Amino acid sequence: MRQPIVVSVLLVAACGLWSCAALAQGPSLSSSVVRLDIVSDPPDLLAPWQTEGVDVTGGSGVIIEGNRILTNAHVVDSAVLIEVKRADGSARFPAKVAFISHDADLALVDVDDRRFFDGARPVPIGKMPKLQQAVKVYGFPVGGNTLSITSGIVSRIEVDEYTQSYRRLLSVQIDAAINPGNSGGPVMTDGEVVGIAMQTMEHADNVGYMIPSPVVAHFLRDVKDGSYDGFPDLGVALQDMENPAQRRGARMGKTQSGALVLRVDYGGPAHGVLRPRDVILEIDGHSIANDLTVAWEGIGRVGLEVTYQSKQIGETVDLVILRNGKRMKKKIDLTPHTSLVPGRRLTEWPRYVQFGGLVFQPLSEQLIDDAEAGYSDAVSYAETHNVVTKARREIILLGQILPHPVNRGYQKLSDEVVRLVNGIMPRDLKHLAAIIGAAKGPWFRVVVESGDVITLDLAAARRANRDILFDYGIPEDRYLGPGGSDSQARRRR
Repeated sequence: MRQPIVVSVLLVAACGLWSCAALAQGPSLSSSVVRLDIVSDPPDLLAPWQTEGVDVTGGSGVIIEGNRILTNAHVVDSAVLIEVKRADGSARFPAKVAFISHDADLALVDVDDRRFFDGARPVPIGKMPKLQQAVKVYGFPVGGNTLSITSGIVSRIEVDEYTQSYRRLLSVQIDAAINPGNSGGPVMTDGEVVGIAMQTMEHADNVGYMIPSPVVAHFLRDVKDGSYDGFPDLGVALQDMENPAQRRGARMGKTQSGALVLRVDYGGPAHGVLRPRDVILEIDGHSIANDLTVAWEGIGRVGLEVTYQSKQIGETVDLVILRNGKRMKKKIDLTPHTSLVPGRRLTEWPRYVQFGGLVFQPLSEQLIDDAEAGYSDAVSYAETHNVVTKARREIILLGQILPHPVNRGYQKLSDEVVRLVNGIMPRDLKHLAAIIGAAKGPWFRVVVESGDVITLDLAAARRANRDILFDYGIPEDRYLGPGGSDSQARRRR
């Protein structure tokens, strides 16, 4: 008589771990959760011609429709070797990255050997979870080799910055433990993926973050055509309107609320549509509150970015704005856009130009972060000048000066923003390379933002280049990105 009781207890336990709905659908989720073992060799942003060295890490993933593994971008970033193993198996299979979104910290991984997917149940992408909803996190955190399952609830939903990209996207905070190795693992409810484990808060207990299912679904829709386009950006800087005098100065009505436009990037989606001092009242029918939030169905009040980030590149958004007290309607085409100081480098390998020992690089938040406190002046400059203009599409940083007799005495001027090169403001790194190539006369001059001037003997600097490349182990004097006319194509080893 005891046997049926034991069976029912086990069934209840199983339903608690996997959900009864999942059990009824066939193979357990252990056939769908994947461990990834990664060998990476990331580039050294501070010495962009070399790598930081080989590193071995692990992460988690989940098999979804189409026999692909969904995981984090930061798990497979700079990978030179990927091996995957299912939670219910022991065999390892080689894999490769099919698509990667640094914006959303997501990646799709392919396994050529179809035997890897035998008996696996692809897990569907579920709906956006609600506050206080119970979730379970599956993965392979450090400290063991078997599948780990932790429980928690959704404690906060907001637009927040992703560590991988420095982009502000919809994010969900959960109180389940997320540890190294959990990254990329599915966060589940009722047998569906409601999020992908992403990052944790340092110096806090059980405060983790996941990429919610709407962001995941956006990424999967994006790559259906075989290419990744990214998440839209309006190309504007906005300020809240919480001060009553600010609202009156913008000639807003007592019941009106919105976001003040501070700047519009040249060539960006809003260029030619919005102007500084415009007030955005609505985006696609969603009223903008004075604190830069909107009421979003199924979520509550979150940052206004969700109104256009829910769209794909190539789609449009409708705006209602206030300009000089006059209410008007506008439409913005969501074209691809890169800010003056992007979150991450724009190509797999960091771009640079070396001339006479001077190493020039485009400024990005990733470079600033890697340098820690070294670029404090550049950080301040970027915050106050982060607007794309016709004359400037990148901020060029003099990252370091490789000591050589030709540049003696200038070492203290490294880590400076470049203002002029031979009297010209470089529009971007390719323009800088062209200025160097076209340089004539006896001198090569660089003016940095502090006002200091670097003057090199032009002919001597050109002669010194070969020795500098040899002495510092630099394979080429520049890398301008894929297809750069003055660069060799980089290949991952």
